[in-house]
Amino acid sequence: MRPVLPWIAGYVAILLGWATIVLRRSEPTLWKGRSLVALNLAFVAISIAPAILETRNVALGMDEAFPVLVPPGIIAFDLILLLVAVVLGRTWLLLGVSHADTNRVLERCFKQTRAPSTVRKGGYTVQCGNAEMTVTIEPFSMTLMGVRLVGVRFTGARRSKKAALVRKLFGKQYHGSFPTPRFRA
Repeated sequence: MRPVLPWIAGYVAILLGWATIVLRRSEPTLWKGRSLVALNLAFVAISIAPAILETRNVALGMDEAFPVLVPPGIIAFDLILLLVAVVLGRTWLLLGVSHADTNRVLERCFKQTRAPSTVRKGGYTVQCGNAEMTVTIEPFSMTLMGVRLVGVRFTGARRSKKAALVRKLFGKQYHGSFPTPRFRA
């Protein structure tokens, strides 16, 4: 258990720093689940790298193969990170915007892309050529440090250009979760 504690502390520190940056904004922010997937995959790779490198260094010059010895606590932590990545990978979280405003922005995106949509319970169904995309909007009853949360999930029509256009246009209406460097000339 002891070797995993620094990894957990580092992961929590990164998440707290990220949350501090996002929650300090006064404008609505879009946090895409795939950014958490990237963070979790990087953390898994970095956490097992020392064991792999140590095994490689021991095995250099020897004819025997040595098993990679990753501590069980790190394996458990990595499995949890991978599970979270799978569960939250396709979810978008909007911070600082209401459910009604999210619906309004989404309907405007449908109108601009000429994507015919029908309202259904909890979201929309959108025709994208031969495919159908479902947009689910879930307002969270809790708030995070006084910031309203709305979950948005786009499912279906992965290969459709119109669906990709709707997702991209919707994403451009909000600030991203990563700080964007601004350079002035």
